[in-house]
Amino acid sequence: MFSIGEHVIHPGQGVCTVTGIDEDAPTPMIILECKQGHAKTRMQYPLAQSDRLHPTVSREEAENLIEHYDAIECDTFTERNSSLEESYFKKLIKEGAPATVRVAKTMRYRIRDAERHAKKPSSYYTRVLKEAHRRSVEELAVALDCSEEDVEERLSVVESAFEASVN
Repeated sequence: MFSIGEHVIHPGQGVCTVTGIDEDAPTPMIILECKQGHAKTRMQYPLAQSDRLHPTVSREEAENLIEHYDAIECDTFTERNSSLEESYFKKLIKEGAPATVRVAKTMRYRIRDAERHAKKPSSYYTRVLKEAHRRSVEELAVALDCSEEDVEERLSVVESAFEASVN
């Protein structure tokens, strides 16, 4: 069970904060507050499904993901149907970090690879990259107890170093 003030990963929303638990309701609920962009949303989540929520990565795990970004392997999953491929990566994103970081790195690599071969990257690459990156930044910021801008800056440095080593 989660405690009030704890940060959790909601499969559909990403990072949320537990703000209450209503065990007296007809269907017991966990009260969550999530932040997407500049808006905050409060929602109720069934206590019976709390096993689908999980804590964010620890500070140590977050530092390790950033420091060893170059060691994260890109996902090699491919499918003839791009819709099925996109569904696969979107499912991974729901797991939170480190999966979100790996998916974002994979999409960056695939976009860059297509551009290097003078091809237009699949439009789903950009959609998945945007969501994976957003969720990575949110979760790492919570784990590191810093701003999302600080995480963006740190990720930018390691991503640039990785791209330089690939080229």
